[in-house]
Amino acid sequence: MIANLKINKSISATGGAQSDLYRGFSAATCLASIAAAFLSTSLCPGALAEQAAPLQGAAPDYQDLLRDFKPRQLPPEPSDNHQLNKILDLGPLRQSTLLKLSSTRPIQLEANYNEPLSLAEVLDATLKHSLPIRISQESLNFQKMQFLAQAVDVLPNFSTSYSIGQATINSVTTAYNRLYSATVRYPVFQGGQVLYASLAQYYRQKGWVSAHTATINDTLLDVYQKYTNLVLNTAILQIRARALAISESQLELNNTIYKSGNGTQFAIMQSRTQLAADRQALLAQQVLVRQSAMVLAFSLDMPIAINIVPVEDILTEQNIFDEQATIADLLNQTLAMRPELRQYECFRLAAARNVQLAASSLYPQASFFTAYTHSVASVFPPGNTGALNGLASATINSSLFGTGLASNAALNQAASFSPTGNNLGNSGANTTATVVAGSGGNPIATTQSGSLVTSGAVAPSFASGSSAFGSGGSNINGSNTAGAGVFPGLFNNFQAGFAVSWSLPNLGGGTITSISASRALARQAMVQANQELQLVTEQVRSSYLAALAAREQIDTVAVRLASTREALRLANLRLTTGLGTNLELIQAQRDYIDALIAQAQAIVASNQAQVQLLHDTGLISRDTILSGYRAVKSSGKPKKKGRPKI
Repeated sequence: MIANLKINKSISATGGAQSDLYRGFSAATCLASIAAAFLSTSLCPGALAEQAAPLQGAAPDYQDLLRDFKPRQLPPEPSDNHQLNKILDLGPLRQSTLLKLSSTRPIQLEANYNEPLSLAEVLDATLKHSLPIRISQESLNFQKMQFLAQAVDVLPNFSTSYSIGQATINSVTTAYNRLYSATVRYPVFQGGQVLYASLAQYYRQKGWVSAHTATINDTLLDVYQKYTNLVLNTAILQIRARALAISESQLELNNTIYKSGNGTQFAIMQSRTQLAADRQALLAQQVLVRQSAMVLAFSLDMPIAINIVPVEDILTEQNIFDEQATIADLLNQTLAMRPELRQYECFRLAAARNVQLAASSLYPQASFFTAYTHSVASVFPPGNTGALNGLASATINSSLFGTGLASNAALNQAASFSPTGNNLGNSGANTTATVVAGSGGNPIATTQSGSLVTSGAVAPSFASGSSAFGSGGSNINGSNTAGAGVFPGLFNNFQAGFAVSWSLPNLGGGTITSISASRALARQAMVQANQELQLVTEQVRSSYLAALAAREQIDTVAVRLASTREALRLANLRLTTGLGTNLELIQAQRDYIDALIAQAQAIVASNQAQVQLLHDTGLISRDTILSGYRAVKSSGKPKKKGRPKI
């Protein structure tokens, strides 16, 4: 029994701090430690012999002690409840207090004022003011206008012209002509050029709609990552502030121990070094938080002078995907929702239509046309008769202006014969009477549009501005200007017709080459679409695995955090009781701070991995980021509540 009393006395003398050291060991280890402590109490071999003899006689009592010994229970395992591990509550953060800590000389930030923003407000500002989204929207508007420009090619073509002409004959007589023409052409068939060009631009426009949606998705992901990085850096800033407070308390503890005569100057120097390192880490973290705020402000198109402060006080993991979301469901949603897949598919269809567009020039073109011509002609001076020398036009009486009627004698033309028996043929030059030129030549039976055709004058001149095969202002002789021999008067002409033309430049060789080139581009677009499908599938699977790993990382770091927290407590207790060293305490503090930072990083990484999976499946939107996405049913159709609004 004496041995038992000595053992109990030895245990009680060590205090509660030493008893904590035996926690977690087996019964044999505990008994060995107790026996070592018992033997250490002997001061000489004689005393050891005195104590050993009763111990041998008390063997039955020692066996009773072993039989009655009950080993202590092992410490409980760290909580594996993910709902508890995913939350890191560091308390409210007051940045104004951190920037004015009396123990530091903080860096003066250049920000004008702080602007607290929540995640919902950041996402709303992104959709309204993000520069990449606005640039993509203008690109989409351009493609829409291009489609309208192609579609209006089915409308008729309208052309109009007005010309004023003057012709001087022998420097004496001048003929004036004022001509107005208007032509409308109705395209009937152009080899499919208008149709295929419109279809190609239509698919190109649809591809840009998907590209705009992809830009929105990319911007939402980018802004979310920058906002969560700001939240993470703010949490780390809070951890650094706590580390600084711990270092200050450790320095104060070492100062107290040194004053009591149990400490060393080296321990104080170590604590001062740790305090300086924590102070510098806090200052650097303040700068990093400010830089994260500037990066986010740039993405939101906000003034850089604003210091954005997240309103979240508690860092927690979001439940964006539940356990019911399988990889098969996510792949099905990806095929239906990922905008890049639709974008490349539309570009493939546009490239296929370009092949048909290149072949359209091999076909003939047909169109209807209508043309209207208004012409006014006059001759000056009206009384000059001898200056023309028989060059087709001469004396014009003022009384005949506008009638287009003149006698053959006045025109210096002699009649040779007449179908009506009138040898003079003086019934009018612009009637159906047959006249001949004064210099001889074949007779003509009529005058067209006021131009008398004679062999001694000029070539015939039509005042019409259209031909049977096209629009424009060309006459048969290539001019709209009335030449010599034009009679004064007012003329209105209307034409309508149907034109067909077929042209093969270079025997169609250039067109055939263009068709081959368009087919090569179409095959390239198809290969790119297949490549994008492979890329998207790989992204979804990789993001799915990353999300699962990030979720498990939170529980792993939680075990490490619990261990380092207990190590810090024991190190502080051992130093207080004189059993530990200051270096052990500093190392325990570093491990604890690193574990806190690791837990904050694990929580943010899990959130970012889930949103990355949202982006890769094409399900990302403001609602799914804030409220999460629920798994789809077995039919493959998503639930109404979880369907994103894109």
